[in-house]
Amino acid sequence: MLQLKKEIGIVAASDLNVLIDGETGTGKELVAKAVHQGSPRAANPLVYLNCAALPESVAESELFGHVKGAFTGAISNRSGKFEMADNGTLFLDEIGELSLALQAKLLRVLQYGDIQRVGDDRSLRVDVRVLAATNRDLRQEVVEGRFRADLYHRLSVFPLSVPALRERDQDVVLLAGYFCEQCRLRMGLGQVVLSSAARVRLGAWPWPGNVRELEHAIHRAVVLARATQAGDDIVLAPQHFQFAGEAPNLPSAAPLAPTQAINLREATEAFQREAIARALAENNRSWAAAARALALDVANLHRLAKRLGLKESRPDKSSAG
Repeated sequence: MLQLKKEIGIVAASDLNVLIDGETGTGKELVAKAVHQGSPRAANPLVYLNCAALPESVAESELFGHVKGAFTGAISNRSGKFEMADNGTLFLDEIGELSLALQAKLLRVLQYGDIQRVGDDRSLRVDVRVLAATNRDLRQEVVEGRFRADLYHRLSVFPLSVPALRERDQDVVLLAGYFCEQCRLRMGLGQVVLSSAARVRLGAWPWPGNVRELEHAIHRAVVLARATQAGDDIVLAPQHFQFAGEAPNLPSAAPLAPTQAINLREATEAFQREAIARALAENNRSWAAAARALALDVANLHRLAKRLGLKESRPDKSSAG
């Protein structure tokens, strides 16, 4: 990521069009924002358009605008994304989804700096920097005739490649902390922190959905933790994270022998003993920290531990206050 940050700084200061490639969810839009914010155009608009969400029938109008009467439903003049981004930056996400016909019209704008609204014979001058993103291999798309070679070369003067999250595991905890802070601000919480065990759990997951999956995982975990923890301070523990395709995140238990009998109460108490012991071990024997990890009041945790016959049943100094 240090190399990517360096490249963003270099290209941001220029006025080159940029092609950003990477898997879905790697944070290509964040890269586009960083390029715009570091550019001389930063005080002007950054306009976003998702090309994959554009029906062919309205795509040209979305890009270039239209005049009244240009087609059924065109009841007034309307500016397109290029006009909205004049003197600023236009970010075209999933540009590989554009039809060849629209690619040709986009190429003309990049070459000559003018657009035509749908239904209008007049040309309008625009000064727009284009940042484009894709999760496709556009070089292969060019070979197969699905993407124009001339447009590809005009966009990829300075390409930026965003690595998958699994290739930058050192960033997982840093990004998780950023998303925790976002949740804290959005939900008006005191603090949102990751337990050491939660950090280990996040670091062990391969993140097939990349940064977007991590963001959603943090948001979901905060909601789950908030529902079970009192107060405005939230501690995210391993049990707050459940990933698609993964078995339920429950502590493993030794299988029972065929002749062994155990009732529900005994099983529950065994589970509670294991959970408390694990929380204490993961939190340097601190009862206060263990209580937060288990989403319990510290006094209730002491009472439960005493009832279960655990040796560590007397408060430590960290439980005060």
